[in-house]
Amino acid sequence: MTEPRAEAAATPQAPAATDSHAARTASSDKVAHFDEAELLQRMLWTVPEVAFIARVGARTVWRLMADPKSGFPTPRRVRGRTLLARDDVLAFLAKERAR
Repeated sequence: MTEPRAEAAATPQAPAATDSHAARTASSDKVAHFDEAELLQRMLWTVPEVAFIARVGARTVWRLMADPKSGFPTPRRVRGRTLLARDDVLAFLAKERAR
C-alpha cells in the first residue's frame, strides 16, 4: 500500500501568485456613503441618512426614536416612509455634543 502523504506532496500546488483570501470584488454592492452637502439641502431625512450624519448605526437611530427619554425628534410617516426633519435632528445633535 502506498503512503497517502507522499502522494499528496507529489501533486502540483497552485501557483504562488494566487491568493485564496484575496477579494475579487467589493464586499457589498451598496453605496457606502451619502453626499453630505446634498443631504444638508434636503428638509427631511430617512433613518439611514440620519445615521450617516450622526455617525452612528441605523439601529441606534431606531433605538433613539423608540426611547421617549432620549429627546430625539419625533419621526414623521410619509407614504409608509419614516422621515425626520433636518433642523430637528441637527438641533438634537448640537445639544448632545454640548453635553
